Amino acid sequence: MNESAGSAGLRHRFQIEWAIVALIASAIITAASIGGWTRPADDLLYDAAMRMAPAPADGEILIVAIDEASLSALGRWPWPRRLHAQLLEQLAQARPASVTLDVLLSEPSADDALLAGAIGRIDRAYLPVQFVQPGRDGRSVDRIDPAPVIARAADGLGHANTTMDRDGTVRSARLCFQPDGAERPLPHLMTLGAAPANWPACRQPQRLRFAAPESFATISFASVLRGEVPDALITGRRVLIGMTAQGLGDRYPVPSSDGGNMPGVEINANIANAQLQSLWVRQPSTLAALGFALLPAWLLLLAFWRVKPRSVNLLVAGLALLVLVGSIATLTANLWIAPGPALLGLALVYPLWGWRRLQATSDYMGSELARLEREDALPIGDTRLADADLVTGQSNRLSGAIGQLRDLRRFVGDTLAGLPDPALVSDGSGKVVLTNAAADAAFGAQLLRTDSAVLLTRIAGPNSSASLEAYLADPNTGHIEFTARDGRCFVLRRAPILDARGAGRGHIDYLTDITAIAAARQEREEMLQLLSHDMRGPQAAILALVATSDGDIDRARIARHARHTLTLADNFVDLARMHERPFDPEPLIAADLVSEAADSLWPVARQRGVQIVLIDNSDTAFIAAERESLFRALVNLFDNAVKYSPEGGTVTVHLRTADGALVISTADQGEGIDAVVLPQLFQRFASDGRGTGVKGIGLGLNYVAAVIERHGGTIAGSNADTGGAVFTITLPLEEQQKR
Repeated sequence: MNESAGSAGLRHRFQIEWAIVALIASAIITAASIGGWTRPADDLLYDAAMRMAPAPADGEILIVAIDEASLSALGRWPWPRRLHAQLLEQLAQARPASVTLDVLLSEPSADDALLAGAIGRIDRAYLPVQFVQPGRDGRSVDRIDPAPVIARAADGLGHANTTMDRDGTVRSARLCFQPDGAERPLPHLMTLGAAPANWPACRQPQRLRFAAPESFATISFASVLRGEVPDALITGRRVLIGMTAQGLGDRYPVPSSDGGNMPGVEINANIANAQLQSLWVRQPSTLAALGFALLPAWLLLLAFWRVKPRSVNLLVAGLALLVLVGSIATLTANLWIAPGPALLGLALVYPLWGWRRLQATSDYMGSELARLEREDALPIGDTRLADADLVTGQSNRLSGAIGQLRDLRRFVGDTLAGLPDPALVSDGSGKVVLTNAAADAAFGAQLLRTDSAVLLTRIAGPNSSASLEAYLADPNTGHIEFTARDGRCFVLRRAPILDARGAGRGHIDYLTDITAIAAARQEREEMLQLLSHDMRGPQAAILALVATSDGDIDRARIARHARHTLTLADNFVDLARMHERPFDPEPLIAADLVSEAADSLWPVARQRGVQIVLIDNSDTAFIAAERESLFRALVNLFDNAVKYSPEGGTVTVHLRTADGALVISTADQGEGIDAVVLPQLFQRFASDGRGTGVKGIGLGLNYVAAVIERHGGTIAGSNADTGGAVFTITLPLEEQQKR
C-alpha cells in the first residue's frame, strides 16, 4: 500500500468514525431532550438564570404583611378575627381595586359575623380554599373551605395550593385545581377577577418568572390597623394580606430566593404579577427544543473537519457559553429553552470523537510503521519507551522515522546544493519546492512555490522561447540548448520524479551554463569565416593578378591586397591577445599619437585625393595608453574615414578636452551609415550598410571598440546633419586614471 492509499484509508476511517459518533450523540441528545434526563440540572440553571433576569414587579400589587412587627404589636398568632375585620374596615375606606385575604379561616368563630360584614363592604374580596392531598379516610383530596358565614360574604373563592417540583422548589403554579369528581376546576386565588381561564390548559403547571425578593410594595398589618398608612397608598391597588414573619411557616424555596425562602403571600404576588403582565414562561415545542439541543453538537461535529485540535477546546467552551447565554436571553423574552441536552451533547461529542480519532490515528501509525519496517524503507529500529503507553510509544517511533527522513532530506539537499549548475526540483503541480545556490544566483532568490515552466520561459530569450516551451511540453527529447535574455547560454535537461508505483510526483530541471563554450564556438565560426572568406579573397586576387599579367605586374594593386590581408591578420591577432594579457599603459601626449596615426595614412589619402585635417584643442593633454594598440585603433578609424570619403573630400579629426576626458572625433564626407545597422556597428563582421561599393568586414571597427574599451573609454558612431559619418572617442586623461 502506497502513501496516497494509506492517507485515503485513514480519511475513510475518520469518516466512518465521525458518522458513528454523530449517530450515537444525536440519539442520546434526542432521548435526553424528549425524556427530560437533564431536568434536575436544567432546573438549577433555570434558578441561576432567574436570578440574572428577574421579572419586573407590577406597581399595582400591595402586600399587607403579617410580619414580626405586627406579631410584636398585636400578640401571638392566630389573632382574633375582629382584628382582621378592623383591617378590612380600614382598607374599605381607601377603596382598593381588590383585597385577597391569603389566610385560611376554616373554623367558625364568634367574630365571623363581624368579619363577614367587613368583607361585604369591600369590592372584590377573595378568600382561599386549601386542598390537602391525600385526604382522610381513604379520600384522595380533602377540601378545606372558609367558615360558611365568611365564605358567603366573599366575592370569590380560589385555591391557594403551592406547586413544588421534585426538589422542593417552587418554580410554577397551577392556575386551577380539579379534585376527583368535581364538575369544574377551581381557579387559583390570584386569577380571580381576571378573564375566564382556559380550563383544559390551566391544569398544567405554568412556569413563573419571579421578581427579585421583596420587590413588591409591602406595608405592615399593624401600621394599617393603627391608621398610619395614607389612603392614597392603597387606593386602586390589588391588596394581598398574608404572613411574612419567619416563625409562621408559610415560606418556600424559589429560584430567586438565593438560598433563602419566600413567603407564600409573595409567591402569590408573583403569580398575580405574571397574570397582570403576561410573564408566564413559555416552553418551546418538542421539535424546536430538539433542534436547539442538537445544533451545538452538530456545529462541533462539522468543525472537527476544519478547526485545528488546539482550537477545539476554545470552540467547545464558546459553544457552551453561547448555549447558556441563549437560554438566559430567551428567558428575558419569557421563553425557557432548557440548555441541559445541548450541554450534554457537547460534553458527549468532544471526548467520544477524541477517543475514536485517537484510536484511528493509533491504528494508522501502527500499520504505517510496520509497513516501513517491512519494506526496509527506513531502519527505524526499536525506539519504544519501556514506561510509555501504546500511543506514546508509537509517537516515539514515528518521531524516530521523521528524524531519519529529515536526515535523508538534508542529505539530498546538501547534495543538490553542491551541484555547480542550477537545479530546480518541482512537485506534481509544477511548483518549485527545492533549489540550490547556483539556481538562486542565476535566477534570483525568490524561486520557491513559483511555476518552473513559467520561470524557465521567462528567463529565455525571444529566439528561444518557442523551442523551450515545446521541450517543456514534451521533455522526452533529451535536452535542449537555449539562450537567456541576458545572453547566457544553457543546456536544460528535465527528468521525472516517480513514486513507488511509478506515478509522477514532480520533476527535476538541471541547467548547465555553456556560455563560455558557446562563445568559443562562435569565435571558431568567425575564425573559419575569416580564413575561408575574408582573408582568402585578397590572396585569390593576388594570384589572379599574377596569373593574368603578361610580364607587367600591377605591383600597386598586389601591394594593396597584401596590405589588406596583413591588416586583417594583425587585427585578429591583437584582438585575441587583448583577452590574455593585462593592461600595461604608459603616459603619452594625445596630440602626438593622433598626428602620427594620421600621417601614416598620408600615402593612401594622397592616392584618393583626400585631405586629413587635424584640429588640436587638447592643450598637450596626456593619456595613459598602450601605444601600439591605441595607435593601430586610430589608424583603423582614420583609414575607414578615408576609405568612405569621396575623392577630393576631407576627413576632419578634432581633439579637445571636456570634463576630465579627451575627446577625439572623426568626420568624413561620405554617404553616412544606414540607421538600421547603427546598433550593430561595432560588432565583429558587421557591415556598415554604406552604398559606396567599398567592401568591409567590420573587423576594424570591432578592433577599435575593443581597444577603446580596454583603455576605459567609449566610442559612438552617428551620421552628421550635413552628411557623412561621425565617430567620437572619449578617453580618460592620465590624472583621472590615477584617481
